[in-house]
Amino acid sequence: MNRRLWENLISLYSVHIASYVIPLFTLPYVARVLHPAEWGSLAFAEAYAIYMTLIVEYGFGLSATRETARVRDDVDARARELSGVLGAQIFLCAVAVIVTIGLARALPIFATRSRLIPGALLLGLSRAANPMWYFQGIERMRVMSILNIATSAAAAAGIFTLVKSPGDGWVLLVLRGSAASLATLIGFVIAFHDTPFLWPSVRRSWKALREGGSLFLFKGSVTFYTTANVLILGLVATPAIVAWYAGAEKIAKAAVSGVWPMVQAFYPRINHLFVSDRERAAATLRASAVLILGVGLAAGLALFAGAPFLVRLLLGHGFELSVPVLRVLAVLPPMLAASNLFGIQWMLPLRMDREFNRITILAGLLNVGLALILARRYGAMGMAVSVACAETFVTLSTVVALRRRGLDPWRRGANTRTPDESSEVLDEAVAGVRACE
Repeated sequence: MNRRLWENLISLYSVHIASYVIPLFTLPYVARVLHPAEWGSLAFAEAYAIYMTLIVEYGFGLSATRETARVRDDVDARARELSGVLGAQIFLCAVAVIVTIGLARALPIFATRSRLIPGALLLGLSRAANPMWYFQGIERMRVMSILNIATSAAAAAGIFTLVKSPGDGWVLLVLRGSAASLATLIGFVIAFHDTPFLWPSVRRSWKALREGGSLFLFKGSVTFYTTANVLILGLVATPAIVAWYAGAEKIAKAAVSGVWPMVQAFYPRINHLFVSDRERAAATLRASAVLILGVGLAAGLALFAGAPFLVRLLLGHGFELSVPVLRVLAVLPPMLAASNLFGIQWMLPLRMDREFNRITILAGLLNVGLALILARRYGAMGMAVSVACAETFVTLSTVVALRRRGLDPWRRGANTRTPDESSEVLDEAVAGVRACE
């Protein structure tokens, strides 16, 4: 817990204040101006923007951060990593635009509200391309944090000024997308001032895509039991029901966000330590657990106890049915804290990408299956129950997977070798016995 780690932790919390608390600050105004039906359509468009973010971000927030953290003292290796990710994201942006054009008329909610599409696409692509992963990998996030906060605050000011009627949802999307685009552009200028610029090449771009593939699969699976819920509900329920669920989910995600900056701050540190001192990496994980699990539990209790007050304050009249939904979603902060601790903080540095992907894929399928059954019959409450079950499944499965391989970080002196390294040691031992024979 040196000065740099504390500074990065503060910077990441500042970014999440911009990402969650500032939009939450505008939520009461937006919900009242747009009314539940139009606000439900906006929530659907924002969920679609997150899917576009998923395509273009591709898991680089984890894979590229991991690789950059391991080579952060090698400026040429950093330049190659930055060039590869940039080239890969240019290709993925083109894919996202083509997909959006194809879906523009296929989705009924977009067919009747086509003005939401450009803003949703701009928001999704600009957030995905943000080079925050680079600054996270080298553990210097203060400048990018200030930049993200400033642009988000400017977008919030624009919302209060320009969003005046139920038909102005597209204005909100364009404002947030423009702010994110500005932060992304300036971020790349700063990154290439710190690291030599290399033109993207097919070889480096393909390498970045290959390295991020497993973590793209992980993030896509996670989306099935997070963002996908609003989209699924929008296909089987009315916009008002979508608004009741989406309102509770936004409040719950704001509470969950209190955990994520700590995960992001410790993640590059643990990966960097894995190269030189794995016992210290395990000790760092145990130290982070006190903070991460404590914040997750406190956030969950606050959501459950304060649900009526939070809904009344942030959503207002017409959202009373969001209260029981929010109380079910109160299980998410502690469960997400535990799953991030064991999955992202420990399984990924151990290169257990395949096992972690298997868990999240099964959780995604569980969530979609339960949602299609429960959401049709119980609406917003059914959707909340399905996502709570999926997240609980992830947490329990990560614990079981680590204990089964003898990789439990809580036992001092426990096996901290990656699965591949453990296999190599076993092969060497068998070869030695055969030689003696």
